[in-house]
Amino acid sequence: MSRADSYGKRIDVILVLLSIIILSAALWIWIIALPISRETVILATTIALVISLILVLNAAILVVLRLQRRVSQLEDAIATKPEEAETPSEEQIVVVTLSNTERRIINRLEENGGLMAQDELRRITGLSKSTLSVTLSSLERKSLITRETSGRTKIVYLTHNVTR
Repeated sequence: MSRADSYGKRIDVILVLLSIIILSAALWIWIIALPISRETVILATTIALVISLILVLNAAILVVLRLQRRVSQLEDAIATKPEEAETPSEEQIVVVTLSNTERRIINRLEENGGLMAQDELRRITGLSKSTLSVTLSSLERKSLITRETSGRTKIVYLTHNVTR
């Protein structure tokens, strides 16, 4: 844990404790002011409103501090990122955003040499026609497959090797 993180957590705890103490004081003043004259009740209500404003201010400070801490963490992460990341070759595309269904289809295509009829792919994966069609369209948008019409069926081609 960095020094800024521990400092930020201490401020969070202090602000929360301060808010609890102020809220308790506001409730205590309100309860005590119930049997007292009208002028005193107005004074107590004013004090309670001021205390409520202090609570809102504490919450706003807490949010701002957390945002500042998050921004500094992101800046640190960007600064420590290696300049030259290992890039994949042109034949490989690293994809981390594949759904389970997309991964199943890619696996079946890889097992069959990167070429299958769409109806055979549907039968092997056990997907419905609509689910398969939507998923294949998604994979086409990601440039991982292409489909070509061959008679009444479509042939699905794996265009890139997908690394895991």
